[in-house]
Amino acid sequence: MQAHKQPKSGEIVAVLLSVWLGIVTTTFCHLWSVYNPVRANPLLLKMGSVIPGWWGIGPYAGKEVAGLVVWLATWIILHWTIGRIEVALKPWTIGFIVAFLANLIIVFPPVYHALMWWPALPNTSPAGGG
Repeated sequence: MQAHKQPKSGEIVAVLLSVWLGIVTTTFCHLWSVYNPVRANPLLLKMGSVIPGWWGIGPYAGKEVAGLVVWLATWIILHWTIGRIEVALKPWTIGFIVAFLANLIIVFPPVYHALMWWPALPNTSPAGGG
């Protein structure tokens, strides 16, 4: 009978970091599409065209694809590099929770509108006025 192999703590850290990087990528793509929709949305639409039914959700499909690609790529790289070591999980878990909550706050529209001075900048309001 084989003993159950415990995952190394580096594997868990690799998962936490890759998930956070995927979330940050999705957030960055969203903020980019809000700040500069003329440039961002065509590229995001093109990237999202690999998802079935992408036309129904518009540029969000590209944001999903970007987040998924970064998550998967970083998970593979980090699992291969730090997945074999033992690290203290408590600081990494606390760091993930704090970073996740900070990201959640940044995606709140009043917060990112204030950070990007929107709609106070000329010609950046959705109605096109200055």
